[in-house]
Amino acid sequence: MWSEEHRDWTKVNYKPLTEGTAFPREFMWGVATASHQIEGGNTNNWSAFEPRSKSQQLSGEACDHWHRRTDDVGLINDLGVSHYRFSIEWSRIVPAEGEWDQEAAQWYSDLVDELLAEGIQPMATLHHFTQPMWWEEQGGFEREENIHHWVDFSTRMFALLSDRVEWWCTINEPAVFTTMGYVLGEFPPGVRSFKRARSVAMNMMKAHAACYRALKAMEHGPKCEIGLVKNINLFDPYRRWNPLHWFQARLLDSMFNRCWIKGLKTGRFKPPSALTSTTIPGLKGSSDFIGVNYYTHLLTTPFMPTKVEIDPLIRPWEQRTDFRYPMYAEGLRRAFEMVKGLNIPIIVTENGVADDDDDMRPEHIRRHLQITAEAIADGFDIRGFYHWSLMDNFEWAEGYDQRFGLYHVDFETKQRTLKESGNLYASIVKSHRRPQVVIMAGGLGTRLGEVTETIPKSLVEVNGKPILTHILDWAHKQGCLHALVLTGHLGEQFEGFRHPRMAVKFHREATPLGTGGALWNARALLEDRFILLWGDDLHPIDYTELINTHNEAKAPLTMCVTQAHAEMNLKHAKGILESYDKKQEQLNLNGYEAGTSIVEKSVVLEHGKDGVWSWEETVYSALAGKAAIHLDNTPFWDMGTPERLALLERFLKETAP
Repeated sequence: MWSEEHRDWTKVNYKPLTEGTAFPREFMWGVATASHQIEGGNTNNWSAFEPRSKSQQLSGEACDHWHRRTDDVGLINDLGVSHYRFSIEWSRIVPAEGEWDQEAAQWYSDLVDELLAEGIQPMATLHHFTQPMWWEEQGGFEREENIHHWVDFSTRMFALLSDRVEWWCTINEPAVFTTMGYVLGEFPPGVRSFKRARSVAMNMMKAHAACYRALKAMEHGPKCEIGLVKNINLFDPYRRWNPLHWFQARLLDSMFNRCWIKGLKTGRFKPPSALTSTTIPGLKGSSDFIGVNYYTHLLTTPFMPTKVEIDPLIRPWEQRTDFRYPMYAEGLRRAFEMVKGLNIPIIVTENGVADDDDDMRPEHIRRHLQITAEAIADGFDIRGFYHWSLMDNFEWAEGYDQRFGLYHVDFETKQRTLKESGNLYASIVKSHRRPQVVIMAGGLGTRLGEVTETIPKSLVEVNGKPILTHILDWAHKQGCLHALVLTGHLGEQFEGFRHPRMAVKFHREATPLGTGGALWNARALLEDRFILLWGDDLHPIDYTELINTHNEAKAPLTMCVTQAHAEMNLKHAKGILESYDKKQEQLNLNGYEAGTSIVEKSVVLEHGKDGVWSWEETVYSALAGKAAIHLDNTPFWDMGTPERLALLERFLKETAP
């Protein structure tokens, strides 16, 4: 017996969600879409089936994402998320057997580049309900001999994108594809046949296993995370005292959920309605993570309707969504419990609600994030949460009648408008996001002699890559996604510099302005709060502790100070800067500014000025009695001299993974 928990949500404290303390720094915050639902202009099994669907609405241009990709990437970035899940439309790239549309494939490559340029990590799905008509006409997943076509497509797309895309989903919701298309007849091909459904289910799992093994054997396969996405639909007995209601709940749970999960765990798969299980080569252990799509629970009786337009039963206290099923956030915890036995990371790859008026969605977001945060605190290995969906879109058999987006879409004009729920989600995400990193990289580096005569000091290679890359590697490890690098000397050499995990922008001063002048010159690009670093200084401290000190002090600036340095250049007491002396002439100095600070942009606006000036000498002195001190004796490694450069090289070699 399992517990159908219902809690009093009026007593839940959501404060950690909005204060940025509910989730770990490395948590993947995302939004999700699917190609057919947003791109427009597709010719696949779904576009052929639409005239026979429940709504009989045609997807047509959908959201016209195919022609609005760059603008939509901007909308994703505005939410502050770190990840974006999308699907690759097989029918566009292989419109006929044996053909390959390189231009269409390149469109997805360009999408990936645009996402990465904004610091957004892509997650690609290789099958999300749609497939080419030529393949459908050959029987699709009903015939095992067809599987190689999809695997071939998948390997070619993986070869194109896997140098930049780390996260991959093989098949989205195979149980939904099978049930809706071959049992209920609500999805293509629109048939009702348990026999055909069994074949499709078996072959989808075989296809997943074959695809996983093929991708893992490719060049970038070992470093990529590849997994199956499973919709978890909970089934609870309508009358808890009625054994027939219990039997129906158990039966549906086994067919829709547990047989698929058990197959991944054991390698033996028993398709829904089958009498025996079959060992599928390569299935066991064929997911590096499990994607969980969760929406609701259904109450079962022995005589449940098989038409989706009939309202499902709900508890008297539950709220109906526009899709008519209830909002039941408590079930997400049960979904986590169901897949926990796979012993692989869990990612919520879809969670959202149909809510045209956007009245229910804000609370829906809060509740499901609360459940996720509690599960993480209880030891579940949950890596991320993708809200479904980025924008209102074509909702399969429901057409355009159900709206799931954080952005409202006017399907006549295609205009996107952020909803209140989108503002809420963005505020929660941004409260957990690390500040922008600003790196001072404009100095001449004269103390390094010939080394920096022809190359900026931040691009000097140390242990095989520029020190700037090492600095960004550490910042990303601390959860930062966006960096602004202020350049000057030989600044043209930064053109073409990329970091694989962070969005890096550059701002060059035309003439040397000093550290303060460089920040003032770039003030339009500064976020409200930023972490200030130096481009010739690797300082591997824990940003969480520094941020906590800054938040607790409510200071305009918090500097990291070490007391383990041979020299001292400031005086502090009770966590506050008392004086700063760059020339080290004062007595009783008791700390050294270690090179990492958190700064409120207001400090730049208040103390900034045109011309050449020093940030340290002007601002630190002005903030005496106001700036907070974060004590941390972690060594900082600056490469200001050839001797220090050699020490940094040795440190990086000794600590290399």
